[in-house]
Amino acid sequence: MWLATRAADAFKSRRRVRALVHRGVFQSGSADQLFMKVVNGPSVDVEITHIWFATQPPVHLLNPHRPLPTRLRPSETFETWVALADVLNVEGVERLGRVLLSDGKMIYSRLNKTVPPVGFVAGSGRR
Repeated sequence: MWLATRAADAFKSRRRVRALVHRGVFQSGSADQLFMKVVNGPSVDVEITHIWFATQPPVHLLNPHRPLPTRLRPSETFETWVALADVLNVEGVERLGRVLLSDGKMIYSRLNKTVPPVGFVAGSGRR
């Protein structure tokens, strides 16, 4: 039983950071945007230092409304965006998102399939 408890504790303490990408527009009628949401796992703080799309050339998300670096507490979310026109017409761009953490770990994005049709940009972006 001791070994099972230790294994469960180790599994829970793993850093599970996810990066999710979806297309959307602001209600103000702006052009199409690509939104990248970073969701921290339940156990430790992480610091995001860079976010970009690994296209040729790379498109870095240098959004003055969502400055980097930023720290996420456990289970906290951060979201930023870039105009879709700034990203070359690339098939599967949702899987080309990259997030670099301060410890050097790189997170790869996937398509966010659970986005409601109307909502808010996650995270305050003020840190």
